Amino acid sequence: MKDVAVIVEIIESTIQDISYELLGKAKELASQTGGKAVAIAMGNKVDVSSLPCDTVYYIEDDALENFCSLHVKVLSKIVQEVNPKVILAGNTSIGTDLAGHIAVELNIPVASLCNKVSVNENVRATSLAYGGKLLVDLELKERGVILANRGSFTAATEGSPEVKKLSLSDIGIEADNEIEFIDYIKPEEDVDISKFDVLVSVGRGIGGEENIDDAKELAELLGGEISSSRPVVDSEWLPKSRQVGRSGKTVTPNLYLALGISGASEHLEGVKAKNVIAINTDPDAPIFRVSRIGAVIDIFDVIPVLIDKIKEIKD
Repeated sequence: MKDVAVIVEIIESTIQDISYELLGKAKELASQTGGKAVAIAMGNKVDVSSLPCDTVYYIEDDALENFCSLHVKVLSKIVQEVNPKVILAGNTSIGTDLAGHIAVELNIPVASLCNKVSVNENVRATSLAYGGKLLVDLELKERGVILANRGSFTAATEGSPEVKKLSLSDIGIEADNEIEFIDYIKPEEDVDISKFDVLVSVGRGIGGEENIDDAKELAELLGGEISSSRPVVDSEWLPKSRQVGRSGKTVTPNLYLALGISGASEHLEGVKAKNVIAINTDPDAPIFRVSRIGAVIDIFDVIPVLIDKIKEIKD
């Protein structure tokens, strides 16, 4: 019982980014346990040949193209064969669903909302409680399932794993679904802010919709995009697709420029940036606790200066 397994999340035949983050961590943990990093992927017509791990168990069938009850049965079979010490899954709707079933099947504990995990004799994890206001250190006896938040680990890129391709019949499962997949409803979004390396994010301090254009111009000059905290979306100044935080998106840019954002825990849950620069008139704003650079000043005194200086540099 040394291997570290990752439940690969696949939506519409596309491997989700969080899976690469989990595989990166799995390789690190496997080096500690002396085992292998193992990916478990279930889908149809998915290229798993370059997943960054040692071994891939790929179960392919038309019935597995969309998430359904079959995934639980298949995962249970494969996990029992691999017998890993740690099972990593994304803290997503699919990940939490599968993790719960597997934990019951194997009678092992689940740690959710995790941003850290290590292994010695037992499995140790750090979980975010009360919206991130508390960090709880957990120890799972011998083994366990870890539900990790997006942005917690460094993603691995490519590998050349041994691929064990299996069909449902190979593992003795019939393609009869107790839950029928009806449709996958994509969120309406004009842009995916999680893909950008630079984000200029506005909060309640922006004052009104009429002031957002300046922030947009700043974002464009920096080669990034505009994002926001929840109050801006609730006020309908920006669409939901731009929201960062627990009820929005988790983002991992190199630069996160926070303009007039206080930094409530619900917002900071979604900020996994390498560099946070915050500008706010409140010196006690929580955003400053996670900022590399902070300025206690009115954002409207700073934005025009930044725009002019960047233009000057570019010219």
